[in-house]
Amino acid sequence: MLPAALESSVMEPGLRKGNVGLPSHWFLIHAVIIVVSIVTVLRNYDLIPDQLPVHFNGSWTVDRYVDKSYSIVFIPTIMQVLGILLFIYEYWRMRRGKQQVREDLTYRRAWSNFMITASFLFVILLSVVQLNMTSLLNINFVIPVVLSIIAFIILYAYTLTYWAGQRESR
Repeated sequence: MLPAALESSVMEPGLRKGNVGLPSHWFLIHAVIIVVSIVTVLRNYDLIPDQLPVHFNGSWTVDRYVDKSYSIVFIPTIMQVLGILLFIYEYWRMRRGKQQVREDLTYRRAWSNFMITASFLFVILLSVVQLNMTSLLNINFVIPVVLSIIAFIILYAYTLTYWAGQRESR
């Protein structure tokens, strides 16, 4: 009989069952949001000013502009697609990785759920930035939303690291 501290770290034969956390079809919501953003921008392309702000200084005033083009307007969409592909890959690795100890199940479940949540917020963040180009959203709305999403993702990751530990150890 092993002490309780060692018992939880011993490899158990029935633990190698991949698929933990939320199912991957949750990523379809991300695709819908990206498509809606693309359609909205295409329908309102004429509302986009000829000069787009690309950099703000410390007091939130624009100090650099670029000319409007489809490639500039759809940079957030390209970033969304590449980001989602990265999140899906990491999510897949998290769910299908070799599980060795019981605590690993908690870790994998928590972080796979984080991948879906963080990627959803990432898509929302870039959609808000993209819709801001069309002047459909007010900058006084956009800045707090963007900063709140970034802060939430960072706090969620820190909290999860503390709560779930870092793979096999806390």
